[in-house]
Amino acid sequence: MEVHHHPEVEKKGFKEYILEGLMIFLAVTMGFFAESLREHISDNNREKEYIRSFAEDLKKDTAALQYSMRRLNYDVKCCDSIIRLYATNKLTQKT
Repeated sequence: MEVHHHPEVEKKGFKEYILEGLMIFLAVTMGFFAESLREHISDNNREKEYIRSFAEDLKKDTAALQYSMRRLNYDVKCCDSIIRLYATNKLTQKT
């Protein structure tokens, strides 16, 4: 049977453990900063898309409102004409 021996590992000093801990802390902290920056950029892009969409919807709504106002004015003029004809007895009812 073959026996495996562990290789000789040199002992680390206290300073090396502190340095490794500091490097791990810095790596994790930089990861959080990078993720925060990525989210910020993503949020800005999403905000710009929402503004474009809002402006487009506003244009469509304005066009629809103008159409409705023109139609309403036309309907009011037609009703006024009918009322005027009825008031002057030029419109006769057929029963």
